[in-house]
Amino acid sequence: MRNAIVRTVKDKVKEKLDFFIEWGNCIYSLKKTQDIPVYETELDSVKYKITIEWVQMMEPTDRDHLNFLKIFFNSLMRGLRFETIGRKSFNSAKAHSLDAHKIKVWPGFDARLIMKENGVLLNIDVCFKVVRQDTVLDYLNELKQKIEQKGGDYQEELEQTLKGSTVVTR
Repeated sequence: MRNAIVRTVKDKVKEKLDFFIEWGNCIYSLKKTQDIPVYETELDSVKYKITIEWVQMMEPTDRDHLNFLKIFFNSLMRGLRFETIGRKSFNSAKAHSLDAHKIKVWPGFDARLIMKENGVLLNIDVCFKVVRQDTVLDYLNELKQKIEQKGGDYQEELEQTLKGSTVVTR
């Protein structure tokens, strides 16, 4: 609800603060100003007053600065339509299909922000996500067809195949 109310006065706040990012209860801005007016707005026939208080300036060595950069970096990745899986971000729109192997390779990266004595360090490692295009059921049916074409016993072959495999479940 709070975000919807703040969005109604976003243009007015932008006039005063130039660029800003709203996240939770905080508004982060590059401009230091302490004379922000009280904004009045209406949403769903209810009137609201919005008061923005200047709290502090973030120094590059502050823990809050690191949190802000993480929030900012993650919002950029969402804006670029990257999908976050664990700590890594992948671009499924730029995936390369390897149809012969029934897989797709998603390009991505693992970005980490680390606080150092002089400020924040951004470490980016390139990574890839390999995604199968078929299901386990498709794989088992394909295996069954191959075994039956050779005239073998499906149950026995399946047990032999699974004995040699490592199955990971969650």
